[in-house]
Amino acid sequence: MASMKGVGPRRSLRLAAFGVAAAIIFMIGATPGTLRIRRPASESERVFYFFAQNLGEPSLCDRISWAAFASYSVIFGGGGASYQRSDCYERVAEARYDPSICWRVRPLLDLDPLSSGYSAWSCRRRTRASYHTGIGIDDARLIQTFEQMGYDIEQMHIDGVMPPAIRLRDVYLGLRHNPAAVDQAIWLLTHPENALAEDDRRYLAQFAALEKPDPHWCESIPAKASMNDASVPTRDSCYLEAAYNTGEVRLCDHMTPVALEAKVQEAKAQGMRDDIAEQLGLHAECLRIPKRIGPVHPYGAAVPRDDAEILRLLAALQVALPRAHDWTENQQAIFLREYLFALWPKRVPDPAERGHRATPREAAEEAGKDAARDLARRQLVARLSELPAGP
Repeated sequence: MASMKGVGPRRSLRLAAFGVAAAIIFMIGATPGTLRIRRPASESERVFYFFAQNLGEPSLCDRISWAAFASYSVIFGGGGASYQRSDCYERVAEARYDPSICWRVRPLLDLDPLSSGYSAWSCRRRTRASYHTGIGIDDARLIQTFEQMGYDIEQMHIDGVMPPAIRLRDVYLGLRHNPAAVDQAIWLLTHPENALAEDDRRYLAQFAALEKPDPHWCESIPAKASMNDASVPTRDSCYLEAAYNTGEVRLCDHMTPVALEAKVQEAKAQGMRDDIAEQLGLHAECLRIPKRIGPVHPYGAAVPRDDAEILRLLAALQVALPRAHDWTENQQAIFLREYLFALWPKRVPDPAERGHRATPREAAEEAGKDAARDLARRQLVARLSELPAGP
């Protein structure tokens, strides 16, 4: 009888230990979706997943239900299954290289022996190993989502961070493929009654000289005038570029004599030998054209640095600005993906990597870009958070 007295307590202890072990196993292997009816992720949940991984924003993963579930082939995916919300957290952790986000992943430990490990612990392991993967959404859905949030592709530029969809510089450079624009430039130049600013006339003369091509338009540019580079006379650079494009070295004779070039005179004044100093000027560069080696990449029209002047020239040339709304679906989607990439916080290299210490001006410019990027990112996350969620 004495030996039977200890059976009850021992059995109770074993049951208690088994209960504790079961609770621990359940805790590390269960998820908030364990008792839910599992289903594939909805289209809206995939959208939140996509933006979360591209913005490194875990709060967007919270919009994914724990019921969203995916199974993976043993042959192609290593086997196992995972909750899409957990996958989303892992993608964000990998994108930010922040293993602490992995603690939001459930289960804490994957107990499936056939699985390759979809859990908080495996998330930390893959994040520390700089593992990276993700999902995509189709072009139409991406465009539709931005439109739902009230974005206009024509107005999505961010100074210093993301250029506008339509870049005026690119439009102006594209005029070389527009014969009507070249003819309009010549008409403007040959009719003095046209009210053109002097700078505009110089740009159009250089444009006509290179794109017609007709180098005699270089002569209409004042000898001492300059456009984008105050140290280089525009007429000389016009003849140099025309000679380079056509291979006609005789055009070099129309340039400022080598002895009178400001750069040459400055070098001589600093004690440089005459024969060496004279090789520094544009005239000497022009005379070296026959000795060039390799393929010829022709010069194009000089582009004004001021967008207002580009707009004025385009209007004078009767060139209508293209619209991003007229782009193909794929072109619009490419721009939107570039926008997402631009919003990712950029790491500013430290002085050792830059090779020099950042000046106060450089530091201020970087700080301004970071502030603009962070503001645009917060605004996008806020708009995403207002989108409806659901299966």
